[in-house]
Amino acid sequence: MVWRWLRHHVTEGHAGTVVYGSIVVLALVLVLDHEHASPATAIISIVGAAFVVAVAEAYAEFLQEMIELHRPLTGRDRREILAGIAVHGVAALAPIVFFVLAALDWMELETAYTTAKWFGVAILGLYAFGAYRAAGVSVGRSLVAGAVLTTIGVLLVLLKSLVGH
Repeated sequence: MVWRWLRHHVTEGHAGTVVYGSIVVLALVLVLDHEHASPATAIISIVGAAFVVAVAEAYAEFLQEMIELHRPLTGRDRREILAGIAVHGVAALAPIVFFVLAALDWMELETAYTTAKWFGVAILGLYAFGAYRAAGVSVGRSLVAGAVLTTIGVLLVLLKSLVGH
């Protein structure tokens, strides 16, 4: 079931958006953790960052589509682009769940940050693997791609821990 969901979203052509948004959110979670931000601050910051990334992505896609089509976009064109970005932005917003649990005192804030960090790292690897598989790349090479992006996420987390608190 997870593979079918991932394959559908990756083959829609927005895997890059998910990875980009997830990297931005992961970096933001690392900064917020360093600052000991409250659950509410984390939630608002993540939503804000995801919104800004989505607006930038939408504008970039609008421009690219107009250039490729050699015409202004129709309402349908714009809605299709926005729908794709909205659906794929969900992965970048997923860490909010942990901060909502912390805000409700169902999870310690430190646990929410730790879980959000490693969840973000896992999302990066999963989407890299899924994108490579959707492109028809072998399982072995897809695993390597997933491992490389996962390693980048791990290095980001480790770098933060070395220079952080």
